[in-house]
Amino acid sequence: MTKKKGLGKGLAALLGEAEDSNLSKSDIKEINEANERKSDEIPIEFLFPNKNQPRKIFDQEKINELSQSIKQKGLILPILVKKIDEKNYQIIAGERRWRASQKAGLHNIPVIIKNLDDKEILEIALIENMQREDLNPIEEAEGITRLQEEYQYTQEELAKILGKSRPQISNTTRLLKLPHKVQEFVQNKSLSAGHARTLVGIEQAYSIAQIAIKKDMNVRQLETYIAYIKNKKNKKRSNKLKDPNILSLENEITQMLGLSTKIEQKGNEKGKLEIFYNNFEQFNDLIKKLRS
Repeated sequence: MTKKKGLGKGLAALLGEAEDSNLSKSDIKEINEANERKSDEIPIEFLFPNKNQPRKIFDQEKINELSQSIKQKGLILPILVKKIDEKNYQIIAGERRWRASQKAGLHNIPVIIKNLDDKEILEIALIENMQREDLNPIEEAEGITRLQEEYQYTQEELAKILGKSRPQISNTTRLLKLPHKVQEFVQNKSLSAGHARTLVGIEQAYSIAQIAIKKDMNVRQLETYIAYIKNKKNKKRSNKLKDPNILSLENEITQMLGLSTKIEQKGNEKGKLEIFYNNFEQFNDLIKKLRS
């Protein structure tokens, strides 16, 4: 398994990574001391979320858990914000902590004020959530696509910034080619990212996704099912190209035997006749007909 890249102490301090990371106690102490020197306290109602925040869905249960922790210990790590005017501060990173702090009933909240442009805000917000694995695959794809389309990031640059490979970046953004209803299945965790990647570019992806959910298919089973459907379609296309005389003969033999048949002609004279039966009773009936 590839080890996830860390943010580094500086960025970790800004993003509050110390709350749930594998940093050592001395690292956390260093980060917290740095935050205490740099942070300000402002009324919680002065803060507002970033409307371009990549993360759209918040786990209410986790917010409730964090709220209880904040009630007992306070908000240990400041929230990263951008000052808009005297009474308005846009959240750059830490919206989950802000929501939990509201629920905990805090009146004032520690913040670190940074003057960042929209590009830097989106980049930090995306990195924060991806490092913590807080984004669902569709939110991640939307965030990466915004960086590409609005700020002309290349796949190489994004791979370096986000600690991912180029194929990972490409496979993630391809999820946005799925029908919206299938994307919703991924967002509500009915389908995994692996299922979703398998469905990209597949006709009737929505109906196949429904079947996969209903039958509780794993990714390998879904791949097998899609291969079966493709093979079935290829056979139908092959039948359309068959000589009408061969098709007519197939139908005639099928009616005579009461079983499905298939004729494959190879060259001018050679060929193969296949007869399909579903059980031994049909097989015995076939033998009797051939012997009579």
